[in-house]
Amino acid sequence: MKVELAYDYGVLLKPKVLLAMLGLYLTTFFTSSIVSGDFSVDYFQFFIGFMAVALSVSGANALNCVYDHDIDTLMTRTSGRPLVRGTISLPNASLFSWVTLGLSAILAVYLGVIPLMLLVEGAGSYLLLYTVIFKRKTSVNVLFTAPSVAAPAWFGWYLGGAPLYPVGLVMGALVAIWGPLHLWSIALAFTKDYEKVGIPMFPSMVSRKKAISGVLSAQMLLIASSYSLVLWTDSSLYLIGVTLLNMLMMGAGYKLYKSESNRDGWVLFKMTSPYILLVFLLFMFSYL
Repeated sequence: MKVELAYDYGVLLKPKVLLAMLGLYLTTFFTSSIVSGDFSVDYFQFFIGFMAVALSVSGANALNCVYDHDIDTLMTRTSGRPLVRGTISLPNASLFSWVTLGLSAILAVYLGVIPLMLLVEGAGSYLLLYTVIFKRKTSVNVLFTAPSVAAPAWFGWYLGGAPLYPVGLVMGALVAIWGPLHLWSIALAFTKDYEKVGIPMFPSMVSRKKAISGVLSAQMLLIASSYSLVLWTDSSLYLIGVTLLNMLMMGAGYKLYKSESNRDGWVLFKMTSPYILLVFLLFMFSYL
């Protein structure tokens, strides 16, 4: 029972989202360390930052599950979550969420004012702007996740030692652009789910053709924006690597355009998942 309960708490944290946000922290932290010219990494500070991000993202994800448990019970995609199955009670999940967020804030205070502000900005915008205010009210709700997904990148870059302006801000902006494409592509694949619960996700509020056009427009904006980092690298590695990566993305987008199928929407979603991390890894390796 204890193992099963621990597993359910792990699911409550949305582990795939957590790993993605930690990946943003890791890539930006070490890229920033390299760019700053200071290769003597303070591993204690790095670990504290890592745990602060992990706890903040985990707490925010868990609290999102608490707030959205009413719609999660009706959606096929989320029907297996612990709160829906009743393996974790709402009071316990809520307590766990706030304790986790509180611990992350304590660690951020140790790191300084700016890390604390970035952490509060990330968790706060996800929970307040997206989850509570806009998710159920507007078809452009996912745009309000932009500050939250950018926060781990800015947080990692700042702790890595290089100035946030301009490269760190640009990398965070790239994540903010990536977020809507990632979320709209999964919404496209599960349109009926969102229609059933009345969540006005853009792909579920317009015709299929308009939804796909919107997703592909977001994809092209991200692809074009990925070349902005070329300005800060002298190596051809990044340019060549990101071009190959973008060709794969465009191929998936073209396939979705031709088929208009949920399956190809799901494939695009799966391709967007590692995209931003691969872009950042290419940028990091271009400095080595």
